Amino acid sequence: MCASRGVFESRADLLTGGFNYDHKYAFDTKANGTGVSGSVTQKGEAVSGDVKVNATIVDQIIDLELNQDAKAKVTASFPSVIPNGKLSVGGTVQDLESFKVSASLVAGALGLKADVANYAAPRADASVCYALGGGVAVGAMATVKSSALAYAVAAQSKQGDVTYALTAADQFKTFKVSAVTALDNKQTIGAEVTYKKTATATIGYSKKMDGHSFKAVVSNPVAAEVNPTLCVNASLGSLIPKTTATLSAQVDKSVRTQTKRNSNARVSSRLVSSRPGGSCQTIAAPILVG
Repeated sequence: MCASRGVFESRADLLTGGFNYDHKYAFDTKANGTGVSGSVTQKGEAVSGDVKVNATIVDQIIDLELNQDAKAKVTASFPSVIPNGKLSVGGTVQDLESFKVSASLVAGALGLKADVANYAAPRADASVCYALGGGVAVGAMATVKSSALAYAVAAQSKQGDVTYALTAADQFKTFKVSAVTALDNKQTIGAEVTYKKTATATIGYSKKMDGHSFKAVVSNPVAAEVNPTLCVNASLGSLIPKTTATLSAQVDKSVRTQTKRNSNARVSSRLVSSRPGGSCQTIAAPILVG
């Protein structure tokens, strides 16, 4: 759906976990229109892997994936069946209920998409998006499962460098309004207010640098009591070739009418190294400061 829910969300996404060393080996080759790729990952004593095959037959695209449990997932795409659209069928061979039929269509300013899965207990998902012009678009989505209906509607408007979005979800129980603007080609700032029984305001800032990125988000309930949550994330991608280091921190600070103040900080870091045909190691070290 083309309408946006807003770039900045208040939920924390800290990197947690203990020290771990994961080794990954991968290969990728293509010849005569058929591509074959695969990978093997070792986590401690556990080993997992998969092999993928992609082939084009006439105008049909066939994807086959086989994992270590000998489960085969097949997807067939038929680009020419629906004019200006796409039709595909796919699922796991050993589990016929997993098969899903998907169709999409783009006609001028109108976009449609629909999925139907699980013939035993059907679930249908549908979405529509329409561009009104002048940088304004509206959209809606709905899900039907076991006679239960879930739906959401949204609208988005881009005026100059500012993108505004309004969303009503959860059967009109959750409402979000946001505004995001680019300060320049590397810096973005935005604000969002979410209402679901109570309201929460969020302000976020992100910046891209040469091979690095930085993001900071502050959220606070819309109430007389100030109780902000600060999340900071930095990604360093140019320290070592083909290696990315990520540092994340979250600080919760409660300031109440009494003199009592509480603060908690959680800091974590992750280093990921990946080389084609070689190994991949991940090191995560969380630190809790109370």
